[in-house]
Amino acid sequence: MENPGWNRFMSALRNLIVTETRKILRNPSRLKEALRPRRWRQFLGVLNFYSRTGNRWRTDAHEAAFQKRIYLGYQDYLEHQQTKLRHLDLSRHESDYRRLLRERLAQSGRLKKGAVALCLGARRGAEVRAFHDHGCFAVGLDLDPGEENPHVLPGDFHAVPFQAESIDAVFTNSLDHVFAVDRFIGEIRRVLKPAGMLIVEAIAGRAEGTSPDAYASFWWDSVDDVVALFEKNGFRLFHRKPFAEPWPGEQLCFKK
Repeated sequence: MENPGWNRFMSALRNLIVTETRKILRNPSRLKEALRPRRWRQFLGVLNFYSRTGNRWRTDAHEAAFQKRIYLGYQDYLEHQQTKLRHLDLSRHESDYRRLLRERLAQSGRLKKGAVALCLGARRGAEVRAFHDHGCFAVGLDLDPGEENPHVLPGDFHAVPFQAESIDAVFTNSLDHVFAVDRFIGEIRRVLKPAGMLIVEAIAGRAEGTSPDAYASFWWDSVDDVVALFEKNGFRLFHRKPFAEPWPGEQLCFKK
């Protein structure tokens, strides 16, 4: 007799091994991090989650290019996302990503100094500091910003705690961690000023050689699909540039 729980566990284990192997092949320096005890504690937490829910996805009913992770409910999604950083050392990522984003913002030449910026899904705040480096007033929002984080507020980007038309620029590289994409995009439109700018750093999709990691909740076939999604919701693309670090993707700049 088949054991559904065991089957889900083994499927999850295979998925984690394949995903981590691909990341190590792209960046061999990850191997040292992958062997650390805290990393294995993270893997065990993910496997425990998968043993309850499985690593199951469904195609969006209205947008065939997008897939959504199947959760038992919204609370299950929140608990899953809040455990992501529990066992990770992000010190190197924080410094590297701050530098990379600072360089990309400077190269785009589109962001004015003094702009009010909001970073959604900002984790420990590397992107917020990159905006500060560019001369902006910036703050982040994340489900788990850590303790005493001066750059990132605790909060859910499906319900942004800011007034309508109060933000000059919204930034996110966390589209793959969205639960309800329509609500997420609606909140961005609500808080942006009439001529506000949205900057999305989107990872390459399934058709472009990448696959969802253990914490992704929303995925796409290609970055072209991400562009089409935001244009469908009233945004106008005016700048687009690929990048290779810290993962393969593209920076997309939209006007409201």
